[in-house]
Amino acid sequence: MSVECSKCGKPAVYLRRYTAERLCQACLVSTTLQRVRRTINREKMLHEDDRIAIALSGGKDSAVLLEVLFRIEQDFPNVELIPLIIDEGIEGYRDKALEAARHLTANLGLDLEVRNFSSFFGQSLDEIVTARGETSLGACSYCGVLRRRAINTAAKDLAADVVATGHNLDDEAQTIMMNMMRGDSRRIVRTNRTRENPIGGLVPRVKPIKEISERDIVAYTHHLLLPYHDAPCPYAAEAYRNDIREFLNRMEHKRPGTLLAILRSSESIAEAFEQNTALPSFKTCETCGDPSSSKMCKVCSMLEDLRAE
Repeated sequence: MSVECSKCGKPAVYLRRYTAERLCQACLVSTTLQRVRRTINREKMLHEDDRIAIALSGGKDSAVLLEVLFRIEQDFPNVELIPLIIDEGIEGYRDKALEAARHLTANLGLDLEVRNFSSFFGQSLDEIVTARGETSLGACSYCGVLRRRAINTAAKDLAADVVATGHNLDDEAQTIMMNMMRGDSRRIVRTNRTRENPIGGLVPRVKPIKEISERDIVAYTHHLLLPYHDAPCPYAAEAYRNDIREFLNRMEHKRPGTLLAILRSSESIAEAFEQNTALPSFKTCETCGDPSSSKMCKVCSMLEDLRAE
């Protein structure tokens, strides 16, 4: 005997554990759209005439982000979606992700914008990793900092009003815990910064699927047959995030709703911090002119170190 969908009574195909909902395929899609709409509206992420740069990676998270926003923005004809992918230059990995991204955007009738590390920084990530040799920074540190700069620069070139990224609920909870365990709770404020309170010089960023779990995303891509590249990045083993991910996965399995509780806690912390403390101020990098917390931004500092090697 099949289990009935909690919403419509049809045969269920998926259990959303943190809400205890059993869902058929149609209700899986509709409830996902509802959750994303609610997130967008609550935080006023998007406007009705936006040019939205959608940061793709070729993976499942950004595939769901693009497909969901494509559905939602059908109701807003003045909105323009601009899929954007940054090619870091990881041999044998990024080319397959690019293929998946091109397939997905073509299916939706959208043009994919491709930018690469070499054009921005003069080197691919593979070349940077080779050049750095034995340093305290791992490939993920270089990639994270440089990729953020590349996305911002590309978004400016494309005259985007906002950048949408595919950070899901698991990603957000992991980042919050990493910041707490590193003793950097102030960073929670920066990662919760809203579009209405942007940092000068940076295209505002929003995270429309931040309340959608990775498990939900896998189910969504499976039932809608979305094309994506699912091989792990060859540099990912270096990431401290992996240890946090394993811990939180165990907690979420034992106590569904843990990830969402962590996200809500971070929002409360950020709100309390903003009400009682001035937001962190940003200087201007003396080298490139972009916003920075010190005289030289991390991007310029990294590039200077690489040139010195």
